[in-house]
Amino acid sequence: TGVRFDAVKRQYDQFIESNLRNSTSELKAQEPLLSYVNRVIDVMGDANIGLTSALNQFFQSARDLSGDPASTVQRNIFLRDSDGLASRFRQLSSQLDTLNLETKQAVDTNLGQVNSITTQLAQLNKQLGKQPSESKQPSELLDQRDLLLRDLSALISVKTQFADNGTVLVSIGDTINQGVLVKDDQARAIAVNLSKTDLNKLE
Repeated sequence: TGVRFDAVKRQYDQFIESNLRNSTSELKAQEPLLSYVNRVIDVMGDANIGLTSALNQFFQSARDLSGDPASTVQRNIFLRDSDGLASRFRQLSSQLDTLNLETKQAVDTNLGQVNSITTQLAQLNKQLGKQPSESKQPSELLDQRDLLLRDLSALISVKTQFADNGTVLVSIGDTINQGVLVKDDQARAIAVNLSKTDLNKLE
C-alpha cells in the first residue's frame, strides 16, 4: 500500500548547540571591541586629525623660537603652531566624544534586542510548559527556542539550563542561579546605568 507518514523526528545535539552558543558569544564579544579600537587608531593616526604632525610642528617652532627669541616672525609662527595644536586636541576630543556616543547608542540598541528576545523566550516557555516532556513538544517550538538562544548569545554571554519538558532557564551571572533573565514564563529586563565610581563607564 506504499508508505505511510508517521512522524517527524527532530535531529538535535545539545552539546553541539551549547558549544555553538558559547563560540558565538566569544566571537561577537570581540567584534565591537575590534571595530571601535580600529576607529580610535584611525583617528589618532590620521595626518589631518592625529597629534603626531601637530606636535612635531609645535616643537620645531619652539626650537626655532628658542634659537632666536627676539624674532617677531618666529614668535608668530610659534603662536600659530600652538593654536594649531590646541585645535587638533579639540578635533580629537570631538571625534572621541562622537565615538563614545555611538558606543552608548549601540549598547542601548543591543539591550533592547536582549530584552525582546528574553520576553519571547518566556512566552515560548509558557507554551512548552503545557507538555510534560520534550519528546511531546512540537519540533517548531523547540527550533524556535534554539534560534532565539542563538540570537541572544550573539548579543550577550548566557548560561542555560533545560527542564525535562524543554523549557529553558537563562542567566547571565557567574552561575546558572545568578542574574536570571528567563525562568518559566517570566522574563526580567536588564538596563544600563552610568557607573557610580566612574561616569565614563556603563554598568
